[in-house]
Amino acid sequence: MKKETAKSALSGATTQHDQKVKQLFDLVQTKKAAIAKAEKPNWNTSGLFRFVANSTHESINIQTATDARKLVEILAFLKGRERDYVDAADDLGVSYDFSWLGFTTEEWTADLYTRVNQINLQAKRKELSDLESRLSGLISPELKAAMELEAIEELLK
Repeated sequence: MKKETAKSALSGATTQHDQKVKQLFDLVQTKKAAIAKAEKPNWNTSGLFRFVANSTHESINIQTATDARKLVEILAFLKGRERDYVDAADDLGVSYDFSWLGFTTEEWTADLYTRVNQINLQAKRKELSDLESRLSGLISPELKAAMELEAIEELLK
């Protein structure tokens, strides 16, 4: 009788353990899917930025930039340039809609924000991959088999 009680308790603990691991594993998968979706953005600009409007060299493709500091420099440049243009237009008593390389500051800002998010997502993806590896080490053979069956079932739907 004592063996059955101990075995039941162990089985209950394993089931609770497996349930917790499964919940965490599902959460990791949900976050990975959200990251994959965020990596396919809609861009507002051409993505090619230059600090000198008529220059054909020294372009920065913000869609592939990896240095967030450079993206901050671009936004600071645009904000300063827009502020100066608006002030100059006010001084002359005219209205002026600012754009840089054919796009508004708002469009550039949206694209810069998108790229910064993509850069941050790369770090999150690595973190989730590490968590997934750690969780995989905790999965019982029974839970692993059940999860594999679920995955196959999803593919067959």
